[in-house]
Amino acid sequence: MKIVIAGAGKVGFTIASCLCREGHDITLIDVRRSRLDSAANAMDVMGCCGSCAAPSVLKEAEAGAADVFIAATGNDEANLVACQFARQMGAGHTIARLHNPEYLESAETLKSIMDLNLVINPDHVTAVEISRVLQFPAAMQVDAFPDCGMEIVTFRVAESSCLNGVRLTELGKRFGQKVLLCAAERDGRFLIPDGNYVIQAGDNISVTAAPKALRKFFISTGAYQKPVRRVIILGGSRIAEYLTGLLESTGVAVTIIEENYDRCQQLAETLKTADIVCADGADTGILKESGLNEADGFVALTGYDEDNIILSLYAHREGVEKVVSKVNNDKFTELLHSMFPDTTLSPKNLVAEQIEGYVRSLDYASDKSTIEALYYLGDQNVTATEFLVGAGSACVGRSLAELQLKPGVLLAAVTRAGKSHLPDGKTVLQPGDKAVVVTAGVTVVRLDDILR
Repeated sequence: MKIVIAGAGKVGFTIASCLCREGHDITLIDVRRSRLDSAANAMDVMGCCGSCAAPSVLKEAEAGAADVFIAATGNDEANLVACQFARQMGAGHTIARLHNPEYLESAETLKSIMDLNLVINPDHVTAVEISRVLQFPAAMQVDAFPDCGMEIVTFRVAESSCLNGVRLTELGKRFGQKVLLCAAERDGRFLIPDGNYVIQAGDNISVTAAPKALRKFFISTGAYQKPVRRVIILGGSRIAEYLTGLLESTGVAVTIIEENYDRCQQLAETLKTADIVCADGADTGILKESGLNEADGFVALTGYDEDNIILSLYAHREGVEKVVSKVNNDKFTELLHSMFPDTTLSPKNLVAEQIEGYVRSLDYASDKSTIEALYYLGDQNVTATEFLVGAGSACVGRSLAELQLKPGVLLAAVTRAGKSHLPDGKTVLQPGDKAVVVTAGVTVVRLDDILR
């Protein structure tokens, strides 16, 4: 497909990188020539220098011929104007990245009035992801498929874990719960494990099942931790504001540490019960005075990766059970994963993940299977994709034992008539089913792509 992306900053670059891997024809628009040059050096994209809100620039970028137009600059109004112009010029689908909370509140109205197909607020997307992880502290990552009723939980196997040394075929017998180990990372290598795989300490493994079964599994393995009840958030960003609202609704006590006085005043007026501390959170004395040693959750959301990493390590050392860090530099993310088994999140990656899932969903004929959701499991080569099974799929009407799947592919869950289950060799897909497919090193654009 032809895709035009306005904005070649962190978010736009990441989106372009993901979609370029899928073989799409990408054109980037940005006011900075240096950004376009960097993108052109890193991947096979075209560049157009200028403002995305200028019709002449959009015309030069052939936005009207785009199957998908994505406005991902840092200016909300420019993104809205660019999407409107692109649509009037003939663009097939338009996606706007919007930061302003007021736009989020009226997202459906905006989509209707401006004929937008998708509106994404990176701060809200990130806050939702963090709140999900805080409700399951044993996990590094929690991916939920709401329509499928299943979750995929990624966690690190500790040296003392009773999972250490267990062969995959023995998992259900040993711990009494039917869960599926759908992906594993060992020494930086990701794979879909088979029955002979032996779990080792230090592995990052992803297991899937219904939420209740997953919790029972974690209890039986001794890895279960209760959801956090008191959280300290470092940095009073919009992510912090959204996250606090989500946590307050579940009874979690929140303390926000923010250095800017005016921002503290805004947060105090907006949030109901949160304690707002106006101080420099990089001061470990301030962290302790704010109750770090009594907290069971710590979230670092400053604008500086280095501060987030260092203070997250400090909180971990002080015994905080669950630590979450916002880190935009992927190299830093890899470093943190190697040092301690907590969660790092990147807003740009979360946005790219959602947009990639949407773009993939456009790649289908209506009688085939369509993508409902897509997640990365720790690495962009490992994906969990939820499909709506169509009548025209070659997977329909044949048992899983009969289907010859490609290496690196696993059918992880199936939902039919609202009931979800883990598939086995006798499972037969039917039109209307929801199927979750996990792949490692394999690009799956259609459900039929899982077949040899």
